[in-house]
Amino acid sequence: MRKNVVVFFGGKSCENEISIITGAMTANLIDAQRYEVYPVYIAQDGKMYTGRELRNTERFRACDPEKQFTRAMFDGQTLCALKKNKLKPLAKIDCALNCCHGMGGEDGAVAGWIDLCGIANASPDMAGSAVFMDKALTKIVAKSLGIRTLPYFRISESDYKKRGAFAVRCIEERLGYPVLIKPARLGSSIGVSVAEDRARLLLAIEAGFAYDTLLIAEKYLADRREINCACYRAGEELVVSPCEEPKTPHKFLTFDDKYLAGGKENRSDFPAKISKASAELVQGYTKLLYRRMNLRGIVRADFLLSGNEVYFNEMNTVPGSLAWYLFRKNLASFGEVLISLIEQGICDGVAKSGKRLLTGCGVLENKTSSPKRRKS
Repeated sequence: MRKNVVVFFGGKSCENEISIITGAMTANLIDAQRYEVYPVYIAQDGKMYTGRELRNTERFRACDPEKQFTRAMFDGQTLCALKKNKLKPLAKIDCALNCCHGMGGEDGAVAGWIDLCGIANASPDMAGSAVFMDKALTKIVAKSLGIRTLPYFRISESDYKKRGAFAVRCIEERLGYPVLIKPARLGSSIGVSVAEDRARLLLAIEAGFAYDTLLIAEKYLADRREINCACYRAGEELVVSPCEEPKTPHKFLTFDDKYLAGGKENRSDFPAKISKASAELVQGYTKLLYRRMNLRGIVRADFLLSGNEVYFNEMNTVPGSLAWYLFRKNLASFGEVLISLIEQGICDGVAKSGKRLLTGCGVLENKTSSPKRRKS
Protein backbone atom coordinates (compact mmCIF):
# COMPACT_ATOMS: atom_id res chain seq x y z
CA MET A 1 0.00 0.00 0.00
CA ARG A 2 1.38 3.39 -0.99
CA LYS A 3 2.13 5.94 1.71
CA ASN A 4 0.71 9.46 1.44
CA VAL A 5 3.27 12.25 1.28
CA VAL A 6 2.53 15.98 1.25
CA VAL A 7 4.98 18.46 -0.26
CA PHE A 8 4.64 22.00 1.11
CA PHE A 9 5.94 24.85 -1.04
CA GLY A 10 5.40 28.55 -1.67
CA GLY A 11 5.01 30.46 1.58
CA LYS A 12 4.58 33.98 2.92
CA SER A 13 8.01 35.16 1.83
CA CYS A 14 9.92 37.02 -0.85
CA GLU A 15 11.15 33.61 -2.04
CA ASN A 16 7.70 32.26 -2.90
CA GLU A 17 8.44 31.84 -6.62
CA ILE A 18 11.76 30.11 -5.96
CA SER A 19 9.96 27.73 -3.63
CA ILE A 20 7.44 26.88 -6.35
CA ILE A 21 10.30 25.55 -8.49
CA THR A 22 11.72 23.49 -5.62
CA GLY A 23 8.31 22.14 -4.59
CA ALA A 24 7.13 21.22 -8.09
CA MET A 25 10.44 19.50 -8.82
CA THR A 26 10.24 17.51 -5.59
CA ALA A 27 6.60 16.48 -6.10
CA ASN A 28 7.38 15.24 -9.62
CA LEU A 29 10.49 13.29 -8.58
CA ILE A 30 9.02 11.33 -5.68
CA ASP A 31 8.54 7.68 -6.65
CA ALA A 32 4.87 7.30 -7.60
CA GLN A 33 5.08 3.52 -7.20
CA ARG A 34 5.82 3.87 -3.49
CA TYR A 35 4.06 7.12 -2.56
CA GLU A 36 0.89 9.05 -3.33
CA VAL A 37 2.07 12.65 -3.52
CA TYR A 38 -0.11 15.62 -2.52
CA PRO A 39 1.40 19.00 -3.37
CA VAL A 40 0.24 21.81 -1.08
CA TYR A 41 0.94 25.38 -2.16
CA ILE A 42 1.00 28.15 0.47
CA ALA A 43 0.22 31.49 -1.15
CA GLN A 44 1.77 34.74 0.05
CA ASP A 45 -1.47 35.54 1.90
CA GLY A 46 -1.13 32.29 3.86
CA LYS A 47 -3.96 30.36 2.18
CA MET A 48 -3.26 26.75 1.20
CA TYR A 49 -4.14 25.01 -2.05
CA THR A 50 -3.81 21.47 -3.37
CA GLY A 51 -4.28 19.51 -6.60
CA ARG A 52 -2.20 17.69 -9.23
CA GLU A 53 -2.02 20.83 -11.37
CA LEU A 54 0.30 22.36 -8.75
CA ARG A 55 3.09 20.15 -10.10
CA ASN A 56 3.25 22.34 -13.22
CA THR A 57 5.12 25.62 -12.61
CA GLU A 58 3.52 27.17 -15.70
CA ARG A 59 0.18 27.17 -13.90
CA PHE A 60 1.53 29.80 -11.50
CA ARG A 61 2.34 32.43 -14.13
CA ALA A 62 0.14 35.49 -13.60
CA CYS A 63 -2.47 33.38 -11.86
CA ASP A 64 -5.05 33.99 -9.16
CA PRO A 65 -4.75 30.92 -6.85
CA GLU A 66 -8.24 31.51 -5.46
CA LYS A 67 -9.77 31.09 -8.91
CA GLN A 68 -7.52 28.39 -10.36
CA PHE A 69 -6.64 26.08 -7.48
CA THR A 70 -8.51 24.08 -4.84
CA ARG A 71 -8.35 25.43 -1.30
CA ALA A 72 -6.85 23.01 1.22
CA MET A 73 -7.00 22.61 4.98
CA PHE A 74 -5.85 20.03 7.50
CA ASP A 75 -7.90 18.19 10.08
CA GLY A 76 -5.07 16.76 12.12
CA GLN A 77 -3.20 14.33 9.86
CA THR A 78 -5.92 14.44 7.21
CA LEU A 79 -5.54 16.69 4.18
CA CYS A 80 -8.89 18.08 3.08
CA ALA A 81 -10.16 20.03 0.10
CA LEU A 82 -12.35 23.01 0.93
CA LYS A 83 -15.25 23.31 -1.50
CA LYS A 84 -18.35 25.43 -0.96
CA ASN A 85 -17.42 25.85 2.72
CA LYS A 86 -17.34 22.08 3.19
CA LEU A 87 -14.30 19.93 3.94
CA LYS A 88 -13.76 16.89 1.75
CA PRO A 89 -11.15 14.47 3.20
CA LEU A 90 -8.51 13.55 0.63
CA ALA A 91 -5.97 11.45 2.51
CA LYS A 92 -4.39 10.75 5.86
CA ILE A 93 -0.83 11.99 5.44
CA ASP A 94 2.05 9.72 6.48
CA CYS A 95 4.91 12.17 5.95
CA ALA A 96 5.60 15.77 4.90
CA LEU A 97 8.42 17.47 3.03
CA ASN A 98 8.94 21.20 3.48
CA CYS A 99 10.07 23.02 0.33
CA CYS A 100 9.16 26.55 1.53
CA HIS A 101 12.08 28.96 1.35
CA GLY A 102 12.45 31.98 3.62
CA MET A 103 10.24 33.46 6.33
CA GLY A 104 6.95 31.75 7.08
CA GLY A 105 8.34 28.42 5.89
CA GLU A 106 12.05 27.82 6.34
CA ASP A 107 12.02 29.63 9.70
CA GLY A 108 10.21 26.82 11.53
CA ALA A 109 6.63 27.96 10.85
CA VAL A 110 5.81 25.06 8.53
CA ALA A 111 7.74 22.60 10.72
CA GLY A 112 5.65 23.72 13.69
CA TRP A 113 2.45 23.30 11.69
CA ILE A 114 3.47 19.78 10.61
CA ASP A 115 4.21 18.92 14.24
CA LEU A 116 0.87 20.26 15.49
CA CYS A 117 -0.94 18.17 12.90
CA GLY A 118 0.88 15.06 14.15
CA ILE A 119 2.45 14.34 10.75
CA ALA A 120 5.91 12.78 10.40
CA ASN A 121 8.42 15.32 9.07
CA ALA A 122 11.17 14.54 6.54
CA SER A 123 12.62 18.05 6.83
CA PRO A 124 14.37 19.98 9.65
CA ASP A 125 12.29 20.52 12.78
CA MET A 126 11.12 23.82 14.23
CA ALA A 127 14.09 24.49 16.53
CA GLY A 128 16.86 24.01 13.96
CA SER A 129 14.91 25.86 11.28
CA ALA A 130 14.25 28.87 13.52
CA VAL A 131 17.85 29.14 14.74
CA PHE A 132 19.44 28.95 11.30
CA MET A 133 16.93 31.39 9.77
CA ASP A 134 18.37 34.08 12.05
CA LYS A 135 21.91 34.90 10.94
CA ALA A 136 22.80 36.35 14.35
CA LEU A 137 21.69 33.19 16.18
CA THR A 138 23.54 31.16 13.55
CA LYS A 139 26.81 32.85 14.50
CA ILE A 140 26.17 32.23 18.21
CA VAL A 141 25.62 28.51 17.56
CA ALA A 142 28.73 28.26 15.39
CA LYS A 143 30.85 30.01 18.02
CA SER A 144 29.59 27.63 20.72
CA LEU A 145 30.82 24.71 18.57
CA GLY A 146 34.23 26.27 17.94
CA ILE A 147 33.47 27.12 14.30
CA ARG A 148 34.87 30.43 13.08
CA THR A 149 32.61 33.14 11.67
CA LEU A 150 33.35 36.67 10.47
CA PRO A 151 33.04 39.60 12.90
CA TYR A 152 29.56 41.10 12.82
CA PHE A 153 27.25 43.65 14.38
CA ARG A 154 23.51 43.15 14.91
CA ILE A 155 21.18 46.07 14.07
CA SER A 156 17.50 46.06 15.07
CA GLU A 157 15.20 48.59 13.42
CA SER A 158 13.75 49.85 16.71
CA ASP A 159 17.21 50.47 18.21
CA TYR A 160 18.46 52.05 15.00
CA LYS A 161 15.64 54.61 15.07
CA LYS A 162 16.72 55.64 18.55
CA ARG A 163 20.50 55.28 18.34
CA GLY A 164 21.36 55.15 14.65
CA ALA A 165 24.52 57.24 14.98
CA PHE A 166 25.83 54.91 17.69
CA ALA A 167 25.18 51.84 15.51
CA VAL A 168 27.02 53.40 12.58
CA ARG A 169 29.96 54.29 14.80
CA CYS A 170 30.11 50.73 16.17
CA ILE A 171 30.13 49.30 12.65
CA GLU A 172 32.93 51.62 11.55
CA GLU A 173 35.07 50.98 14.64
CA ARG A 174 34.51 47.23 14.95
CA LEU A 175 34.28 46.18 11.32
CA GLY A 176 35.57 48.98 9.11
CA TYR A 177 34.92 49.37 5.40
CA PRO A 178 33.92 47.71 3.19
CA VAL A 179 31.10 46.12 5.16
CA LEU A 180 28.35 43.73 4.09
CA ILE A 181 24.77 44.57 5.14
CA LYS A 182 22.09 41.88 4.96
CA PRO A 183 18.64 41.17 6.40
CA ALA A 184 19.10 38.70 9.24
CA ARG A 185 16.13 36.48 8.37
CA LEU A 186 15.98 36.42 4.58
CA GLY A 187 17.71 34.30 1.97
CA SER A 188 18.59 34.34 -1.72
CA SER A 189 20.72 37.49 -1.22
CA ILE A 190 17.58 39.65 -1.10
CA GLY A 191 18.31 43.07 0.43
CA VAL A 192 22.07 42.42 0.62
CA SER A 193 24.60 45.10 -0.31
CA VAL A 194 28.22 46.12 0.25
CA ALA A 195 29.04 49.58 1.62
CA GLU A 196 32.45 51.22 1.08
CA ASP A 197 31.79 54.39 3.06
CA ARG A 198 29.32 56.00 5.48
CA ALA A 199 26.99 57.35 2.80
CA ARG A 200 26.61 53.93 1.20
CA LEU A 201 26.29 52.33 4.63
CA LEU A 202 23.30 54.50 5.48
CA LEU A 203 21.66 53.63 2.16
CA ALA A 204 22.38 49.92 2.64
CA ILE A 205 20.82 49.93 6.12
CA GLU A 206 17.73 51.74 4.84
CA ALA A 207 17.40 49.25 1.97
CA GLY A 208 17.83 46.29 4.32
CA PHE A 209 15.11 47.47 6.69
CA ALA A 210 12.68 47.43 3.75
CA TYR A 211 12.74 43.62 4.04
CA ASP A 212 13.39 42.82 7.70
CA THR A 213 13.37 44.46 11.14
CA LEU A 214 16.77 42.93 11.95
CA LEU A 215 20.00 43.36 10.00
CA ILE A 216 23.52 41.98 10.19
CA ALA A 217 26.57 44.10 9.43
CA GLU A 218 29.48 41.79 8.62
CA LYS A 219 33.13 42.37 7.82
CA TYR A 220 33.64 42.06 4.06
CA LEU A 221 36.66 40.16 2.75
CA ALA A 222 37.84 41.28 -0.68
CA ASP A 223 39.46 37.91 -1.45
CA ARG A 224 36.50 35.83 -0.27
CA ARG A 225 35.49 32.64 -2.02
CA GLU A 226 32.05 31.15 -1.38
CA ILE A 227 32.10 27.40 -0.69
CA ASN A 228 28.98 25.26 -0.23
CA CYS A 229 28.46 21.78 1.16
CA ALA A 230 25.21 19.83 1.61
CA CYS A 231 24.27 17.03 3.98
CA TYR A 232 21.44 14.64 4.83
CA ARG A 233 20.94 11.69 7.17
CA ALA A 234 20.18 8.18 6.01
CA GLY A 235 19.76 5.93 9.03
CA GLU A 236 22.85 6.29 11.19
CA GLU A 237 24.95 7.72 8.36
CA LEU A 238 25.44 11.40 7.55
CA VAL A 239 25.84 11.76 3.79
CA VAL A 240 27.90 14.83 2.96
CA SER A 241 28.40 16.21 -0.55
CA PRO A 242 31.64 17.34 -2.18
CA CYS A 243 32.30 21.08 -1.87
CA GLU A 244 31.05 23.50 -4.51
CA GLU A 245 32.28 26.99 -5.38
CA PRO A 246 29.58 29.13 -7.05
CA LYS A 247 30.97 31.73 -9.45
CA THR A 248 30.02 35.39 -9.67
CA PRO A 249 31.47 38.56 -11.22
CA HIS A 250 29.98 40.56 -8.34
CA LYS A 251 31.18 41.28 -4.80
CA PHE A 252 28.93 38.52 -3.47
CA LEU A 253 26.61 35.89 -4.92
CA THR A 254 23.54 37.86 -5.97
CA PHE A 255 19.90 36.91 -6.55
CA ASP A 256 20.51 37.10 -10.31
CA ASP A 257 23.53 34.80 -10.02
CA LYS A 258 21.46 32.22 -8.20
CA TYR A 259 18.21 32.23 -10.15
CA LEU A 260 18.21 34.43 -13.25
CA ALA A 261 21.50 33.44 -14.87
CA GLY A 262 21.04 29.70 -15.21
CA GLY A 263 21.20 28.75 -11.55
CA LYS A 264 24.13 28.06 -9.28
CA GLU A 265 24.48 24.49 -10.47
CA ASN A 266 25.37 25.85 -13.92
CA ARG A 267 27.84 28.48 -12.75
CA SER A 268 30.18 26.77 -10.32
CA ASP A 269 33.29 24.70 -9.85
CA PHE A 270 32.18 21.28 -8.68
CA PRO A 271 34.04 19.89 -6.93
CA ALA A 272 35.50 23.17 -5.71
CA LYS A 273 39.16 23.77 -6.58
CA ILE A 274 40.36 24.13 -3.00
CA SER A 275 42.93 22.32 -0.91
CA LYS A 276 42.13 18.91 0.57
CA ALA A 277 42.53 20.36 4.06
CA SER A 278 40.01 23.15 3.40
CA ALA A 279 37.52 20.73 1.82
CA GLU A 280 37.76 18.34 4.77
CA LEU A 281 37.31 21.23 7.21
CA VAL A 282 34.16 22.43 5.39
CA GLN A 283 32.72 18.92 5.29
CA GLY A 284 33.61 18.32 8.93
CA TYR A 285 31.97 21.55 10.06
CA THR A 286 28.86 20.71 8.03
CA LYS A 287 28.54 17.31 9.72
CA LEU A 288 29.18 18.83 13.15
CA LEU A 289 26.43 21.44 12.72
CA TYR A 290 24.01 18.85 11.36
CA ARG A 291 24.65 16.41 14.18
CA ARG A 292 24.75 18.82 17.11
CA MET A 293 21.64 20.70 15.99
CA ASN A 294 19.80 17.41 15.41
CA LEU A 295 18.85 18.35 11.85
CA ARG A 296 16.83 16.25 9.42
CA GLY A 297 16.37 16.22 5.67
CA ILE A 298 18.73 17.98 3.27
CA VAL A 299 20.53 21.14 4.36
CA ARG A 300 23.24 23.20 2.68
CA ALA A 301 25.97 24.89 4.70
CA ASP A 302 27.62 27.96 3.14
CA PHE A 303 31.18 28.93 4.01
CA LEU A 304 33.65 31.67 3.10
CA LEU A 305 37.27 30.87 2.26
CA SER A 306 39.93 33.58 2.56
CA GLY A 307 43.45 32.30 2.02
CA ASN A 308 43.62 29.19 4.18
CA GLU A 309 40.98 30.45 6.64
CA VAL A 310 37.51 28.90 6.60
CA TYR A 311 34.52 30.81 8.02
CA PHE A 312 30.99 29.48 8.43
CA ASN A 313 28.52 31.86 6.78
CA GLU A 314 24.98 30.43 7.04
CA MET A 315 22.87 27.28 6.96
CA ASN A 316 20.04 26.73 4.49
CA THR A 317 17.59 24.27 6.02
CA VAL A 318 15.55 24.29 2.79
CA PRO A 319 18.16 24.76 0.04
CA GLY A 320 17.09 25.78 -3.45
CA SER A 321 15.90 22.74 -5.43
CA LEU A 322 17.06 20.86 -2.30
CA ALA A 323 20.65 21.05 -3.63
CA TRP A 324 20.12 17.99 -5.83
CA TYR A 325 23.10 18.91 -8.03
CA LEU A 326 25.49 18.40 -5.08
CA PHE A 327 24.48 14.74 -4.70
CA ARG A 328 23.57 13.47 -8.16
CA LYS A 329 24.86 13.90 -11.71
CA ASN A 330 21.34 13.90 -13.14
CA LEU A 331 18.02 15.04 -11.74
CA ALA A 332 16.17 11.77 -12.32
CA SER A 333 18.39 9.84 -9.90
CA PHE A 334 17.69 12.36 -7.12
CA GLY A 335 14.46 10.49 -6.49
CA GLU A 336 16.53 7.89 -4.61
CA VAL A 337 17.62 10.57 -2.14
CA LEU A 338 14.00 11.66 -1.64
CA ILE A 339 13.04 8.07 -0.78
CA SER A 340 15.75 8.06 1.88
CA LEU A 341 14.48 11.36 3.32
CA ILE A 342 10.86 10.22 3.45
CA GLU A 343 11.64 6.88 5.06
CA GLN A 344 13.90 8.56 7.61
CA GLY A 345 11.15 11.06 8.39
CA ILE A 346 8.62 8.27 8.90
CA CYS A 347 11.02 6.37 11.19
CA ASP A 348 11.62 9.51 13.25
CA GLY A 349 7.88 10.10 13.41
CA VAL A 350 7.24 6.59 14.73
CA ALA A 351 9.90 7.06 17.41
CA LYS A 352 8.38 10.38 18.45
CA SER A 353 4.81 9.07 18.56
CA GLY A 354 5.89 6.36 20.98
CA LYS A 355 6.72 8.87 23.72
CA ARG A 356 4.30 9.37 26.60
CA LEU A 357 1.96 12.35 26.72
CA LEU A 358 0.82 13.28 30.21
CA THR A 359 -2.95 13.81 30.34
CA GLY A 360 -5.57 13.95 33.08
CA CYS A 361 -3.00 14.65 35.78
CA GLY A 362 -5.61 16.02 38.20
CA VAL A 363 -4.45 19.64 38.39
CA LEU A 364 -7.78 21.07 37.22
CA GLU A 365 -9.82 18.84 39.55
CA ASN A 366 -7.90 20.09 42.57
CA LYS A 367 -8.03 23.72 41.46
CA THR A 368 -10.46 25.81 43.51
CA SER A 369 -12.84 28.08 41.66
CA SER A 370 -11.54 31.49 40.71
CA PRO A 371 -12.08 34.11 43.40
CA LYS A 372 -14.72 36.71 42.73
CA ARG A 373 -13.49 40.13 41.78
CA ARG A 374 -13.88 42.66 44.53
CA LYS A 375 -15.98 45.69 43.86
CA SER A 376 -14.02 48.92 44.11
